Amino acid sequence: MSRVAGDVSRYVVARLVLALAVLWIVPVWLAIVAGTKTQADYASTGLFEFGTSVEWINFGMFFVEPFNFGLNILNSLTISLGAVLVSLVIAFPVSYAISIGRHRLRGLVLAVCILIFLLPLESVAFPIYLFSKMVGMYGNQGFMIVTLGIVGSAFATFLLSNVMRHVPADVVDAAQIDGAGRWVTLTRVVWPLMLPTVLTVALLLYVFNWNEYLLSLLLLPDTSSYTVPIAISAVDYGQRGGAPGQLVAAGAVLGSLPSLLVFLFFQRTLVRGITAGASSG
Repeated sequence: MSRVAGDVSRYVVARLVLALAVLWIVPVWLAIVAGTKTQADYASTGLFEFGTSVEWINFGMFFVEPFNFGLNILNSLTISLGAVLVSLVIAFPVSYAISIGRHRLRGLVLAVCILIFLLPLESVAFPIYLFSKMVGMYGNQGFMIVTLGIVGSAFATFLLSNVMRHVPADVVDAAQIDGAGRWVTLTRVVWPLMLPTVLTVALLLYVFNWNEYLLSLLLLPDTSSYTVPIAISAVDYGQRGGAPGQLVAAGAVLGSLPSLLVFLFFQRTLVRGITAGASSG
């Protein structure tokens, strides 16, 4: 009876995963189909229908004036990766202190992290905007990187500290008995054990930073500093003389490609690292 129940549960889970995959793939497929149409085909054909010809030029137009999409991708990469680095530089030592180091303020630190994580970004966006004006950093990508890095460090600290609590105490004690200081223990012992989790957190933060819209809109007013989401939103869906819909679809596809490539590149590394960590544990 239990075997039948297990088979049924696996069947249900498999169908749910398949349904979720379809829900995720359909919008991407619609954007690809729309991005390869001419303007006439876009207006006359259905959502799932290809046009009479494939217009790859729709994608190429984003890399020439007036779009200059390559610069937008570079801006998003710089901000996303820079913010991930800031988040991990802050979160990893703090997580070590409140988990392995058993710092007395562990509860307070985690409470603050949860508060920052749950606090809607819209509620603090305007104060951040005013602060950037006060310190003369308005329109500066560095300020954007530090801001996103601090926000992301709360999420990273919460996850890393909870996983770091399960690092075997015997390993840390053995390192300290051998004369390793806290820095050596942190970098030579704990870091290798935590690497799969760090990569997972970094990937999640990267996706969050790449898709961030509100702060980019408020803090980066110059067109030369636009990130990918802002650049796509600036395309006007064919209204008021803006770009037609097929170009918007092509831009959406191009904007998702860097994140997809990063995920595909790290996916095998993450799976291998997590599997190795589970087997060693």
